[in-house]
Amino acid sequence: MGLLIECKEKGPGVYIVIPKGEINTQTYQILESALRDNAASAKALVFEMGQVSYVSSLGLSAIFRIKLALEERKATLVLVNMQPPVALVFETMKILSAQVFASLQEADEYLDRFLDGVQKGTIKPRTPLT
Repeated sequence: MGLLIECKEKGPGVYIVIPKGEINTQTYQILESALRDNAASAKALVFEMGQVSYVSSLGLSAIFRIKLALEERKATLVLVNMQPPVALVFETMKILSAQVFASLQEADEYLDRFLDGVQKGTIKPRTPLT
């Protein structure tokens, strides 16, 4: 199965990313390429994962790299509406657990707090490891 990516702007700098299919060895680069432009200017990327049926280790790595690139610029990534097998992969690997939400409403509440923290200066960019 392939991977299709739909990306739409929800608000200024906040993008809803809707991957459809599998994020695996053959498709992870499609995800990275599709988000390259939006991730460079985004305050937040919300991955609506309801139509993702499988995520491989390379898929996890791609999502994690996107997360790190966003955090370097005081931006964030959240995942919502994961199917149980995909959620299990994320839970097992303990990746992004603080940014996984059951619904877009929960994610919106998190994003409101996050963006407020960025504007108030209480959220700082990550300090690179040296």
